[in-house]
Amino acid sequence: MTPIQKLRASAESFPRTPGVYLMKDARDRLLYIGKARDLRSRIKTYLGDQDERRQVPALLARVDHIDWIATSSESEALILEANLVRKHCPRYNVDLKDDKHYPYLKVTTNEAFPRLLVVRRVHKDGARYFGPYTDVTTMRRMVSYAKKAFTLCDCTRILAPKPDSRPCINYAMGRCSGACAGKISQEDYRENITLLLKFLSGRSRDVISDLETRMADASARLEFELAASLRDQIELVASASRLQKVDLRAEKIDRDVFGARDDGRRLCLCVLAFRQGLLMSTRHFVLERRKWNYASASPDALIARYYQDAPGELPAEVLLPADMGFDAGLLEQWFSSQRGRSVRVHVPRKGRKAEMVGMAAENADLHLKQRASRDGIAGLEELRRVLDLPREPRVIEAFDISNLGESFAVAGMVRFTDGLPQKPGYRKFRIRTVAGQNDFAMLMEAVSRRLCRLEREGRPFPDLMLIDGGKGQLHAAMKVLGEFEDPPMIASLAKKEEVLFSPYTSRPVGLPETHPARRLVERIRDEAHRFAVTYHRFVRDRQFKGSSLQQVPGVGPKRARLLLKRFGSLARLKRAPVEEVASVKGFSRKSAEALKARLL
Repeated sequence: MTPIQKLRASAESFPRTPGVYLMKDARDRLLYIGKARDLRSRIKTYLGDQDERRQVPALLARVDHIDWIATSSESEALILEANLVRKHCPRYNVDLKDDKHYPYLKVTTNEAFPRLLVVRRVHKDGARYFGPYTDVTTMRRMVSYAKKAFTLCDCTRILAPKPDSRPCINYAMGRCSGACAGKISQEDYRENITLLLKFLSGRSRDVISDLETRMADASARLEFELAASLRDQIELVASASRLQKVDLRAEKIDRDVFGARDDGRRLCLCVLAFRQGLLMSTRHFVLERRKWNYASASPDALIARYYQDAPGELPAEVLLPADMGFDAGLLEQWFSSQRGRSVRVHVPRKGRKAEMVGMAAENADLHLKQRASRDGIAGLEELRRVLDLPREPRVIEAFDISNLGESFAVAGMVRFTDGLPQKPGYRKFRIRTVAGQNDFAMLMEAVSRRLCRLEREGRPFPDLMLIDGGKGQLHAAMKVLGEFEDPPMIASLAKKEEVLFSPYTSRPVGLPETHPARRLVERIRDEAHRFAVTYHRFVRDRQFKGSSLQQVPGVGPKRARLLLKRFGSLARLKRAPVEEVASVKGFSRKSAEALKARLL
């Protein structure tokens, strides 16, 4: 019995209840943790050969046994999964980490006279944390205003009241309350801290309203000096508030808005944190697609992990994108239990809230493009170095062949400039001169037609041509380049080994997964493959729509598509033996004989 068969047999004993499953290797090390609404059904989907993602076979090849923990509800399973993943950090689970350590603001409420600090890490030390803040310059200006407005102590002295000590110069300048010298009571200082916490929570309107009330009372008591001081304090708070980004319709509600963008290789999750209508912070999480795919059946776990790791309280409302399959009811149930009061989880599809999700998604898209640009420039420099190219390949054109046996043969070409795709430069080719299944000849035709067109139009050749394949594909393309004067540089990338071949190096170049050059060429190669396959499907589907197969009684669209995919044309189907037709999914020998009889 094979390992997969053993796993299938063991899955039959799994309960049909919600719970968490734990995939382990032969040494009992955790590989992957997931949650399921139905444990038996979920595991069977892994083991049923129905998942075409290349990562799943790689995972299952390491799995020796699968344990499970049953729970009374899916909500409990979600919490348990998040806790276990956070504790054990299995290799194949998505790791939800911010791409950099943005600063937080820390209010040391655990001290007698709290201070306002800028920190990079969050600790469970009893202090209050706000952030993270992505615009560091603006954040520091806001901190400067806040310290003046609330007369916070801003020195390294131990804040223990000593009436006989001399306060620092900040007190003389009116920028500090002089707590270290006993110039302010702990109660009065705490009042300032309460206002500071309101301000940092986005409730600046409440702070200004409170200060205006106190200023009016001071004026009524003829304490004009105090009233003037409060007036200046109001102006400082207002100035600090203007440094925060304001929502167009400032609803007085705490809300987190999630948006996502996927470039095929990476998923970027953006979180916009609104507090009392003010946009307080923006965070980005970039997840590698090969890892994210494992969590695709349970995207709710990402949100659960975020709120387990993020400081501060859950907001009153969470908005999620509609295209990721979130279970709003499940998350709402868990959030409400964590917060102790109602938390609304909404997946808007239209209106103002959908626009806010779109804004978060646009932020994610811009972040991915910025990252791709940064990675692309680094990748170009490294690609020139590792392949020993004569010059940096700023313009790269990549080719990929897509066919179905001898049928629907096409080629796709993508163009990248400075590591970024230039979609107006993409080109499609219907293979015209090659009979039979000959990928080398098809590649030669596509490359030749591309270079002939550029030469005829007097346009420059690309710096580098990237071919999908190994030595054979590389040599086939090099034969074509030899027919042109001053041809572009050339390289190829073998799919399984992910090894680079080039005439400029004496041996194949293998690079680690994280190497900038490998990441760049893989991204270009995958985009060429996606583009070619998309065009191939278009050609095939257009052929299907014009095929007389759909006119045959008993053959619906699904069956006709399967037949066309297998045989390529009606003529080949007519020539095929009954046994071959019967081997197509959805056909028995009897139905195959009936079909052949109708086609005669």
